[in-house]
Amino acid sequence: MPSKKITDAVILAAGRGERLWPYGDTNAKAALSVGARPLIQYQLDALAGAGVKSVTVVVGYLDGMVRNACATWLQSRGPKLDIAFVAFPQSKGTAQSACMGLSSRSNPKAPAYLIPGDLYFAASDFQKVADAWTGKGAAALVAPAEPATSQEGFVAQVKRGKVESVLAHSRCCDSETRVYTGVVAVPEGFVDIVGATPEIPTCVEIGAMPPVAYEVLESVHQYLRSGGMVSAVEAKDSVIDIDKPWDLLEANMLATQHQAGSLKKNSLAKGASIDPTARIEGPVKLGEGSKIGPGVIVYGNLVVGKNSEITDGAYIENNVIVGDNCKIWRGALIGKATVIGHRCVVGHGAEIEGVMMDESYSYHYGEYWGILGKCADLGAATVCGTLRFDDGPTAHRVKGRKEIPRYNSNATYLGDFVRTGVGAILMPGVKVGSYSLIGAGVLLSGDVPNNTSVYLEQDLKRGSWGPERYGW
Repeated sequence: MPSKKITDAVILAAGRGERLWPYGDTNAKAALSVGARPLIQYQLDALAGAGVKSVTVVVGYLDGMVRNACATWLQSRGPKLDIAFVAFPQSKGTAQSACMGLSSRSNPKAPAYLIPGDLYFAASDFQKVADAWTGKGAAALVAPAEPATSQEGFVAQVKRGKVESVLAHSRCCDSETRVYTGVVAVPEGFVDIVGATPEIPTCVEIGAMPPVAYEVLESVHQYLRSGGMVSAVEAKDSVIDIDKPWDLLEANMLATQHQAGSLKKNSLAKGASIDPTARIEGPVKLGEGSKIGPGVIVYGNLVVGKNSEITDGAYIENNVIVGDNCKIWRGALIGKATVIGHRCVVGHGAEIEGVMMDESYSYHYGEYWGILGKCADLGAATVCGTLRFDDGPTAHRVKGRKEIPRYNSNATYLGDFVRTGVGAILMPGVKVGSYSLIGAGVLLSGDVPNNTSVYLEQDLKRGSWGPERYGW
């Protein structure tokens, strides 16, 4: 057992998700919807469960969303945490945000947990970090690294349970390489090390080109250089850094496993009901006032929020989450590992797989796989391609850099407040920015920026037509 217990935490939620387009412009990363809940609420769950008493959230871009998510958590969970906010919109990196957050506490030098605000992780893995911290040195959560992705983020070289070194965007991936997740328990006085972090990271390999960026990873690098010790805590569950749109889709798919996949038996809250004609093939959890109506088929585990209705022959595949006040009906099909947000409508033969953000709408046939942003509207018969003729993945551009994602490269990513017209066709991997419109009959094969309309023009020929064609 640890000789000391950390009771403070700092969540770094000031950054803007530039690589997350089309979702980073209209969402604070820490408030992104994962499993029909804001991401930061999972972090607060983990912190409260590990005995943390005080949380400082460093906010910046769209900070009202983060504040609202925390307020909602407090209302639903009770005052288990003292949550304070520090506004730092001018932050030039995680180290600056960490220094601001640590310094704002009543005892700036006290040990604390540092948590990236865009990270989805299991509470059980965080508890392992809490258990590993002994009061001496630091303890960091690390995860398995894949050779194809080691250069995408931060890694740690681990030997005999200790972090030997950390590297940013490394070319190396061997048996000792782990993903450095950013979840770290830091010792007393670490605020001084963070405050002295250099402007340009030095934790890079020869030939690398680091930008001007104050990174907590560099702070850890400096701490190791000075003789500090960092215990490596191996994550048992998946840890997802929600940095790009396919990461957000992957996190939601993982949330369906955690929430729906873990069900063992039916659970019906007050006022919830299942019609006798419904075919239920897996455990179902229904919130207050929710109903499964006539002719519905549920092929596997299903979690439904409050006051939602699934009726009139809807089909629900395995491991699905449905939020509050939704209506899914008239032969709609919800695919496996799908999250439907709050106040959504899916009906009349519409097919949805992936993520529907809050208050989105899909009606009158159509097929969609990917992420549909909040308050988005799919016009009748909108369809998306999911398989390329070359059977390969779609290459994406992220801030000008070509990338081929590990997963979900061929999904479609429509931003918030997007609308499509009747019969729009979306090719594999397209992304559409927020506040944009794809007109009727458009075959879309490339990305569309924010605030853009795309229409199809056609030449019409007019002629005479009437009874005279038949000799009248």
